[in-house]
Amino acid sequence: MNCRIGIAMLIAIVFGVSNANAQSVDGDTIDYFNMSLDDLMNIEIVAVSKKAESSFDAPLSSSIITKEEIINSGATTIEEAFRLVPGFIVREESNGNYDIHIRGNDNLPSGNFTFFSENSMSLIMVDGRKVFNNMNGGTFWEALPVSITDVERIEVIRGASTALYGPNAVNGVVNIITKKAGDKTISVDGNLQFGNASTKIGDIAISNSLADNKLKTRVSANFEQRDRFTEDYYNWTSGQYVPYTGLVDYVNGNPTNPNDPTFSNTSLAKDRYGVNAWIDYQASKKVNFNLSAGVQNSTAQTVFMEGSKTPLTTRESESMYFNTISNIHDLSIQVSGAFGTQDIYTGSGTASKYDHQNIDIVTEYDYTYKNLTLRPGVSYQHIVYDDTPYVPVDKSGSGYLNGESVLSNFAYFLRGDFKASEKLRLIAAARMDHYNKPDDSYFTYQLIGTYKPNEANLIRASFSKANRGPVMVDSYANYSEGNTNPGSAYLQYLGKDNMKLPTSNVFEIGYRGQLSKKVQIDIETFYSITKDFPTFEPTVTAPSAEQPYVHVIYQYDNASVEAYQLGATANILYQPSSKIYFKAFATVQSTELKNLQKKVTPMLLVPDDSFPGGPIFENPVYETIDQKHEQTPSFYGGFIANYVPTKKLTVFASLNYYSSQVYEHDYAHSQYDYFSSQLDPNYTGSGVADIKANTTVNAKVSYKIYKDNSIFVNARNLFNSNNRQFGFADQMGGLYLVGLNINL
Repeated sequence: MNCRIGIAMLIAIVFGVSNANAQSVDGDTIDYFNMSLDDLMNIEIVAVSKKAESSFDAPLSSSIITKEEIINSGATTIEEAFRLVPGFIVREESNGNYDIHIRGNDNLPSGNFTFFSENSMSLIMVDGRKVFNNMNGGTFWEALPVSITDVERIEVIRGASTALYGPNAVNGVVNIITKKAGDKTISVDGNLQFGNASTKIGDIAISNSLADNKLKTRVSANFEQRDRFTEDYYNWTSGQYVPYTGLVDYVNGNPTNPNDPTFSNTSLAKDRYGVNAWIDYQASKKVNFNLSAGVQNSTAQTVFMEGSKTPLTTRESESMYFNTISNIHDLSIQVSGAFGTQDIYTGSGTASKYDHQNIDIVTEYDYTYKNLTLRPGVSYQHIVYDDTPYVPVDKSGSGYLNGESVLSNFAYFLRGDFKASEKLRLIAAARMDHYNKPDDSYFTYQLIGTYKPNEANLIRASFSKANRGPVMVDSYANYSEGNTNPGSAYLQYLGKDNMKLPTSNVFEIGYRGQLSKKVQIDIETFYSITKDFPTFEPTVTAPSAEQPYVHVIYQYDNASVEAYQLGATANILYQPSSKIYFKAFATVQSTELKNLQKKVTPMLLVPDDSFPGGPIFENPVYETIDQKHEQTPSFYGGFIANYVPTKKLTVFASLNYYSSQVYEHDYAHSQYDYFSSQLDPNYTGSGVADIKANTTVNAKVSYKIYKDNSIFVNARNLFNSNNRQFGFADQMGGLYLVGLNINL
């Protein structure tokens, strides 16, 4: 595939639009495009206030992606759909696997191991059920049991919301709201598409309505299979991309065995499936019950749990979940849970596999008196991870946890919403969380005000304090390798019992306005101070008479660095007619790091005479500096055009852009690079990825062949840009698909 294919498809789109526009077709377009700008502004959003309200009146920086926009856009995964949202940084690591951040603060502290680059500061939910990875933090997107066809809409909050939703809602909140059955006795909807890179994606759902529409059921199934665009891997020791047989272990210098189980399927990008079921019962106008459950199985190659040969590794997940929501007048009770097994470094030879279970209970009550609404609530979360069944008897200590580990959290909270006048609205929320790890309590809050001088303008301001929740490795990491024999090396990776949780103070000012019947704008400015990021650094003890081996301990601790971020996001919607709309959005930001501990020299551990001066056993030497954070792009945004020239034809095109970034890895750059540059004058360096500025263009053309059933061509990365979008990840390529949408 090359750029000519993309140009040819774009020409085909243009001719298709021209020919379709020349036809005279009676009938309305789909409902979403029949909506006026006034209607679009008043789409209901629940996430911001935990009650339905106009999206225009939402008091926080927020967005909604509707099911129509997702389907029309051609997004092949839920995570790819976030390229439609302002304030999101979406970078593809391998075909269909994405790194997603809200506003930034990624890979902090700078120059750490790759799993520290995961977004552990955003809360992701499906129907209010948290899907956070409690081992290291972040979200295993491929392990979501639902797919594009299951989504009714996605609601997004940008900025701190811990006081409303609990820990991890530091940079933002995403709530994926799934479809419910309609009033038809039976209905079927689905999607099937095939493309290059052995890509096959499909899902189907059957819905049913019974008992005078009081009882509704929905069952869905989905699958996704993809290959990588390349089979090369980043070689830590040379800084080059090579076949896996050319990789060298940066710890011991050994070449890779051709039969290494870590590389059992080098072409695989993603292989997943999921099955879900929903039951809704509307007992009366103010009483309803919802039950959902599902299973999923997934495998993906991503830059997450790095190895000493390369950062791109395979992880596997198999799990099931349940979610119950009961609304009884003004009382809401949600009980959810997830159970399963994950292996975050498949084939590594370490016990990276574990069982996990998570129970979440949230109870809230709405009380309204005149212009004041109070929403008190309590919540309890109990999380258990256990790798005991997978640690070999003859390899004691090879598990990441080496036992059962428990995190628990009891919280109580209160939110008040007071309409002081027709124009002024004041909101305050407070929350107290009691954790077992750390054995401490954290108080978070939100203070929000909105002023609406007229129906077309709204000004908002907020000040919030938020915190990330604990993760297993921070407190319970207990991995060891090597031995304590004389002349040997013994390495340990250990948690710390009472680390502080990362916290952030965020101040925002925003404006939302309808400039005319065709134009709406939304502008937000934000300033945040974030501290107490987790890190782990080595301490080395040289051999002695009492300890005849080298002892190296990597222990989790809080970094001294503080991140000061200042930024602004602007979003404009232009709808000249019901047949077409345009969106443009952009974020500009700058993040300054203060009190960053930068390595001057790495841990020096050379137990032979190959290095000038003989054996050296020294701890790293640091200097405290202030510097600009280069991992987060300083500018990123997108453009969307959706055109429905006739009742049957829809054309969607989008563009996403981010500026250049620099990704620095700890060991490969500060450790290996230090020695290699002194031992080999021709050494060119490794462990630093200069990520080029990148533009991704996507397009989809769909044509209805019968009612709402359509065929389509779909181009992701239309012009076949081969830029690497994430540090040490795959070279990307164009993905070109054909498919069918079903709606019966």
